[in-house]
Amino acid sequence: MRYADGGGMTARERARREALRMRAAELFAAGVTAPEVAERLWVTPKSPYQRRRAWTAGGTAALASRGPGGQCCKLTPALCEKLAALLEQGPAAHG
Repeated sequence: MRYADGGGMTARERARREALRMRAAELFAAGVTAPEVAERLWVTPKSPYQRRRAWTAGGTAALASRGPGGQCCKLTPALCEKLAALLEQGPAAHG
């Protein structure tokens, strides 16, 4: 994973980006063009086109954050503890 919080953005960053998407939806509803949205929100030119496509297909709900990405840990708490104990022993203890 690239980031300490499990492979992505913090909750604060996700909320910030969702707010930008919701603002873009408001602008689309007002008839603002995608290039103008990019300029007003200081985002890349490609992003408003993707967001407008999603907004047209699914409305504002399509722009809502889906939470952190990635899979959930499949280890049980007991297995996590066992793994931590094995890692503490180091590689020499296990060949």
